Amino acid sequence: MQGAAGVAGAERPAAEASRWTKFNDILFDFDKSDIRANETSKVAAVAAYLKQNPSAQVAIDGHADPRGTDPYNQALSQRRVTTIRDALVKAGVPGDKIQTGAFGEERLKCSESTEPCWQLDRRVEVLISSGK
Repeated sequence: MQGAAGVAGAERPAAEASRWTKFNDILFDFDKSDIRANETSKVAAVAAYLKQNPSAQVAIDGHADPRGTDPYNQALSQRRVTTIRDALVKAGVPGDKIQTGAFGEERLKCSESTEPCWQLDRRVEVLISSGK
């Protein structure tokens, strides 16, 4: 997992994975890292939750579908994470409450070579921790 310190967030140790709860997935168009209009409400929901729960932390993990080379998909998933992180910070979430990871095509949700399947893999997963 690639993670950056500071504003970008910190890498989440694997041992901590059990304290994270799935919040939602933010989906992306093919070969894109900008937030789709129909996905902006998900970013707003994450920001609202974190404002209501000040001790909570958020982890955002970027993913890509299997089309493209491994290095390209890794970079694309990182761009997706950066986009979501920046949107959360703009919405008032402190950068030190955001942890990031970029996995490229390492953690596919679906193995079929179909557009509905690939859509599931073009995502940023949002996970929430109580911060305790």
